[in-house]
Amino acid sequence: MTEPTTYKLHYFNIRARGELSRIIFAYSNKPFEEVRYSLPRLGVTEGVDYPPVKASGFLPFNQVPVLEVKTGDKTHVISQSHAIERFLAREFGLYGSSNLESSRIDEICEGIADIWHTFEHQVWRQAEQAEAWKKYLTEYLPKIAAVFDKFKTENPDSDFFVGKSITLADLAVFAIGEMLRTDWKDFPNVLKVSEAV
Repeated sequence: MTEPTTYKLHYFNIRARGELSRIIFAYSNKPFEEVRYSLPRLGVTEGVDYPPVKASGFLPFNQVPVLEVKTGDKTHVISQSHAIERFLAREFGLYGSSNLESSRIDEICEGIADIWHTFEHQVWRQAEQAEAWKKYLTEYLPKIAAVFDKFKTENPDSDFFVGKSITLADLAVFAIGEMLRTDWKDFPNVLKVSEAV
């Protein structure tokens, strides 16, 4: 008899780099345990105290998110948000049905990674965040969204970026849209995917 697999996600008590993994679990209707850490520098005081965990050596890259995957008496620790997301997508059948489909999913997810990286450097770390945010929304984000919009035209008979059902790519675009509070109104194909999720 196969032992059941359990999952425990460690991340701060915010959305950011842990949110897509949470969405994957929710969409897949898979139970998981969560350890949410406080982040006082952002005013997030609820959650487990993070510095002792960081100092313990438990975190492979000394950062979260981390996913514990336990089957029987064996526990594997997976680090790095994108590795966790792709692991979960493969685990729950959200990674396409061919190598080409998986590659398209990777392209979209790497575009999302670029959106995050640019947001962190061009908006989050800037003293004048309001002006940086406006520039980001009007100059940077539309460039990436236009690529996503074009990708969707290559799968016209579906509501999704790849194949006939939801994949990691669709959930990733939905998640970033929710977190950045963008409505994709200028990108009808992206909007169609986001609404289908």
